[in-house]
Amino acid sequence: MKRNLGVVIGILAVLVLFFGGTAIRLYTDWLWFGDLGGAFRSIFSKVIWTKLAMAAVFGGLFFVIVYTNLRIARRLAPPPSRTRAGWEEEVRARVEDFIRRGLGAVILLGSLAIALFVGLNAAGQWEQWLKFANSTPFGVHDPLFRADVGFYVFKLPFYSFVYNWLFGTILVAGLATAILHYVDEGIDFYGNVPRFAPGVKLQLGILVAVLFFLKAVGYKLSMYNLVLAPGRLFDGAGYADVHARLPALWILLVAAIIGGILVLVNIRRRGIMLASGAFVGLLVLSVLVGYIYPSAVESLRVKPNELDAQRPYITLAINATRQAFGVDKIQSSKFDYQPDLTPADFEANRAAVQNIRLWDYEPLRRAYNQLQVFQPYYEFNDVDIDRYMVKGAYRQVMLSARELAGLPSNANTWVNRYLRYTHGYGLAMTPVNEATPEGLPVYFASGIPVATVEGLEVTTPQVYFGETTNDFALVNTKREEFDYAVGGASEITTSYKGDVGPRLNSFFRRLAFAARFGDMNLVLSQDITPGSRILFKRNISDRARTIFPFLTYDRDPYLVTIKGRLYWFLDAYTTTSLYPYSDATEESGIRYIRNSVKIVTDAYSGKVTAYMFDPSDPIIRTYAKAFPGAIRPASEMPTEFRAHVRYPEDLFRVQTEVYARYHQTDPAVFYSGNDLWAIPTMGTTAEQTQGEQLEPYYLITRLPRSTKDEFILVLPFVRPGRPNMVAWISAKCDPEEYGQLISFEFPRGETVFGPAQVMARANQDTVISQQLTLWGQAGSSVVRGSMLAIPISNSILYVEPLYLESTSNQIPEFKRVIVSLGNRLSMEPTLQSALSVLMGGANISVASQTTGIRQALPTAVGGRPAQASEAAQGLIRQANEQFNRSQQALKRGDWTAYGKEMDALAKTLRELQGKSQP
Repeated sequence: MKRNLGVVIGILAVLVLFFGGTAIRLYTDWLWFGDLGGAFRSIFSKVIWTKLAMAAVFGGLFFVIVYTNLRIARRLAPPPSRTRAGWEEEVRARVEDFIRRGLGAVILLGSLAIALFVGLNAAGQWEQWLKFANSTPFGVHDPLFRADVGFYVFKLPFYSFVYNWLFGTILVAGLATAILHYVDEGIDFYGNVPRFAPGVKLQLGILVAVLFFLKAVGYKLSMYNLVLAPGRLFDGAGYADVHARLPALWILLVAAIIGGILVLVNIRRRGIMLASGAFVGLLVLSVLVGYIYPSAVESLRVKPNELDAQRPYITLAINATRQAFGVDKIQSSKFDYQPDLTPADFEANRAAVQNIRLWDYEPLRRAYNQLQVFQPYYEFNDVDIDRYMVKGAYRQVMLSARELAGLPSNANTWVNRYLRYTHGYGLAMTPVNEATPEGLPVYFASGIPVATVEGLEVTTPQVYFGETTNDFALVNTKREEFDYAVGGASEITTSYKGDVGPRLNSFFRRLAFAARFGDMNLVLSQDITPGSRILFKRNISDRARTIFPFLTYDRDPYLVTIKGRLYWFLDAYTTTSLYPYSDATEESGIRYIRNSVKIVTDAYSGKVTAYMFDPSDPIIRTYAKAFPGAIRPASEMPTEFRAHVRYPEDLFRVQTEVYARYHQTDPAVFYSGNDLWAIPTMGTTAEQTQGEQLEPYYLITRLPRSTKDEFILVLPFVRPGRPNMVAWISAKCDPEEYGQLISFEFPRGETVFGPAQVMARANQDTVISQQLTLWGQAGSSVVRGSMLAIPISNSILYVEPLYLESTSNQIPEFKRVIVSLGNRLSMEPTLQSALSVLMGGANISVASQTTGIRQALPTAVGGRPAQASEAAQGLIRQANEQFNRSQQALKRGDWTAYGKEMDALAKTLRELQGKSQP
């Protein structure tokens, strides 16, 4: 009994050692999923049970097949031959007998160990099984086999997995059985001729025949893979595939079946001539008809007459690719380009002009981090762009959450890190087209507490979940959570009111989380109560990936404020690389993509809601069947949320890359490549006009032949190697026509400057280049914003903002804007003056510079702005004087004086920031 108890304890110790960490993670994840809601826990449970079932079925079958064959091999083993010529031979025989008796245990344990690894590998195919079991037809058939696309996306991967698993299992069983027979003297060689003990040839012959028959199945599966094969001109089966490789696979399939039959016949014959002939014959056929013949057809028939031979298959590839990436729905329209605009055109497109973006993402982020952080443990990680109704006007804005960053080293204690400083606070929001006279951002929302313009009030500013929030947090403990500071050392504290986050209401739970995070303070801390919660997986992207591991995610979540709360919007995609005849993208290799899901995460509570935005997508319908209730219909998204849905940049980027080639629908034009488009590349310095691809950008404008202002996503096209613009494409974001894509093509033969050409012209302008050179000296650097091509009426207005950044204070200040229209170019301190110069002095109405709130001043308890102290007011006056003197020195070209004044200004701003901080 004691011996058995020791064995049990030993087994448990081994299990804990190898699987204890996994068990703890599964338990804590189970608590986490359950806290988010029953539908999400069902995802977790179904995935776990599917993995266990896959591991049990395929690992168990592997064990049964391999171990059964090895046991049969042991029973078929002939008795060992031995001669007792002396005591040495007797000792050797007894040792061999001992080894043979222990071989059974080795076979059992070895089979179990390998079966375990096979089962774990099979568990990784859980998603293939769920898609197979819940498959949804696409309603589109491949042109070669007339199989529904759903067969390739949902069923073929699982069939291929089962085939590879079964072939590998039989191969392992056959090799292990043959080796065991040889060791047991069931196989001997006399000369070069093998001889078999009774039953041995039958067992091995059946295993080899099964391999031949399985190979025939493999050839059949390979036929389907022809429509997915990568090619030089297009992906999918071409002329040589259809007329050479496909017949070759049929020949090999029949040959494999005949080979299996010959192996079975050979069981009752002496020797292995038939089996050997079958193997060699299949190998020779594989080389002759599987490789040489298709290569000959490719070289002799296809290459000399490629267009004629491949024409029907090019058409198939064009249609499939356009459909798979959704670019077949792009409406093509002519753009009646006019190089000039009139003041009346600007007046008719007032919203477009008043929402021209003068702030770039990175300069604005740096400005926020210099002017809006207030405490060393906050950080603005990323700037997003969106649109809001502000005082009755449709305004494009840029905004960013003030997230919790790392604590200073002297304050980075365990209590501070996990119990007190648990969240970020509020946001900064800026209209895209405004700057103060000093070149700093104008704010619609800023400060701590958050001050906003009317209509954008933020009542729940705490950011517990964000883009950079990776630590866990302990809330509702005996320690009060720091919210913000007022006055000298006074603090405002808060307590988490959300209902998300597993409760730490038992010692076992605390121990489990302590083990998961490797932090025994979770057990030892006396600040944790039964009502305390642990918030983890607080990074919103990781949070979504954990809940929905079968989706692909956009790289840029964006912040939205609705009814006083902050939310994160994240676009999710369904993708596959198994769409027949569709051309795979170079970067990711996908052949199909849909933006089927929008995920909304509450920045305060962490609650996650997913909405299905493309119910026509068979892939998301398949997942919805597998996980019912986890994804809500788009109709359930509140109207306030729908107003902030954007067409995602990542999807638009993929579609535009595809459309640059697949806007061509004529196979002859496609083959010639004479009408290829390209996404413009832009330089990163004043001397460069080539570099990274231009990123898509959002605008509020009025499309041609439209009567309303819309929030759209835009990207221009040029010719490869030629910077002239040939077209631009837009994606509508507003709810009424969300997702509508329109391509506007310029008249052929019309010369329209592309972004790189406009940048080059600006670099060559003597006034502009001289000013940039002057600014780039004496401790300052010029930061160039993105060159935006903005469609207004039937023309294109180019706008590029310029910022000046001192190396001492590192606050980007908006200083100039370059605008270009047709052949005209100007650079002025404001957009209004630049447009006026461009239009020959005509007054062009641009949004007022006074629509925002002032830079946030120190705040008192209750959120009311406090009056600046006399010392702070003196510093403000001093800063203005230093700035004015620096500008006067700049005009004189006195770089020494300019540098001194800028350094003094930086020092004053730091002092002012210290006065303004709580």
